[in-house]
Amino acid sequence: MEILKKTIGHVFNEVCERYPNNDALIHTEIGPRYNYGLLSWEINRTAKGLMKLDIEKGDRVALWAPNIPEWIVAQIALAKIGAVLVPINPEIKADELGYILEQSDARAVILARGLEDTEYVDVIRELRDDMPFLEHVIVVATQSFPDTTPWTELAATGEDLEEDELGKRERDVRPENPVAIMYTSGTTGRPKGVVLDHIGVINKSLVSARRQGLSEADRLCLFIPLYHMFGNTCVALTAILAGASLVMPCLSFDPAKILRAIYRERCTAIYGSPSMLIALLDHPEFNKKKWASVKKGILGGAPCPMELMKRLVRDLGVSDITVGYGITETCSWITMTHPRDALEKRVATIGTPLECNQVKIVCPRTGKDLPPRTQGEICVKGLLMKEYYKMPAATTSAVDRRGWFHSGDLGEMDEEGYITITGRLKDVIVRDGVEITPTEVEEVIYQLPEVSEVQVFGFPHSKRGQEVAAWVKLREGSRLSLEDLSRYVGRKIDSSKVPAFYKIVSGFPMTSSGKVQKFKLAEMAQEEYL
Repeated sequence: MEILKKTIGHVFNEVCERYPNNDALIHTEIGPRYNYGLLSWEINRTAKGLMKLDIEKGDRVALWAPNIPEWIVAQIALAKIGAVLVPINPEIKADELGYILEQSDARAVILARGLEDTEYVDVIRELRDDMPFLEHVIVVATQSFPDTTPWTELAATGEDLEEDELGKRERDVRPENPVAIMYTSGTTGRPKGVVLDHIGVINKSLVSARRQGLSEADRLCLFIPLYHMFGNTCVALTAILAGASLVMPCLSFDPAKILRAIYRERCTAIYGSPSMLIALLDHPEFNKKKWASVKKGILGGAPCPMELMKRLVRDLGVSDITVGYGITETCSWITMTHPRDALEKRVATIGTPLECNQVKIVCPRTGKDLPPRTQGEICVKGLLMKEYYKMPAATTSAVDRRGWFHSGDLGEMDEEGYITITGRLKDVIVRDGVEITPTEVEEVIYQLPEVSEVQVFGFPHSKRGQEVAAWVKLREGSRLSLEDLSRYVGRKIDSSKVPAFYKIVSGFPMTSSGKVQKFKLAEMAQEEYL
């Protein structure tokens, strides 16, 4: 395919000229409603306000806030002036925040007061004395704080700068310039800053929009945290660059508020992990009739159980929902199913590569390409990250000399190009020398009608290498004994792969982006069973 060589600011301006009266951004919890004409005005004066603060092209600006409208405004404004966005997890700990601000060389930070009063401001105050590089602290709040710039003042001062000055800056930004540094979760060490450019995130967003069948008539429901690429790029930026409407129901994940917003704002597309969707569908306020407008969207972040897909497509009529697979280092999506794929394809596979990507399966030990239907490591080429910021060794380790990114995920590809995830190189459980893929066992347990969600995971064992546990969350009002569960699994799965431990739980530890933290489950199981 032909790569679009434009900046985010350029494409955004084109969208605003084309659809000035379309709803652009609606936050149902806080209240603001922007059409594209008004959103463009707000973004431009914010961009000029940042320029008045002497934020230059290439400067890193951290953004630490829950899902507020100003997040989107700041994201586009920073892109327009060539600054580099550094998203921060709202739930981050102070020491990790300090590391990211320092490692990214952030000149400024934009923050909200926090979900609980002034918690974010207080943390920055404590850290700032040791951060001479951090020149500006911009606070989104109704009150002012010492040595900070109020968001309202920032935007107001931008009105004093001529439009021509902003235009000159926008023309100076190139598609190949960095637009964001997004930090990995750091579960295996210090977080790494993934440097992304305009050309990568724009093309991935527009190609994925076409794959989903999105248009300016769609209304996307956004409750994925904006600090995460799934939220800020795969949903927010994709909606805006397509001229669609972005509906934000809540500051942080709140099923009741999400369900109300879907109905009242006639949302047509929904996005989230399987765990998030299960939480919505199992909520007491869920009403099938109020989902009549929802027809499309993406499930990502974890394998989708067949029972969930059947419920969405057959029972609720979300007929065109797709399954996507992406990684921050690849500028978001790698593969995606097609809206009209059979249910089996949308559950058993992660779809085919987007047109802007090349994907191959290689032997993890030798690096040699593997034939169809052979398990190996998934490797990707096309519109990748520029680098891990200030980590050349890590960059070289992740991207080989021929430009292929090694994902660390195991999978296989069929003759039609559909890829199936079979596990992580580090997540495959090895017990007594037998390799056990968690999803293989999970799919069997999901067939039980009483089961709402299941997580199968391994944890260290002194004699067997690893041991296997299956923890299950039941549907509301359902009953299932551990004995019945164990007998059922024993009948369905080879004895070498049967879990040794079962447990009924009320929920699972999750990241704010909706991914279950299996490493925490392993720690809990090791403490409980050994």
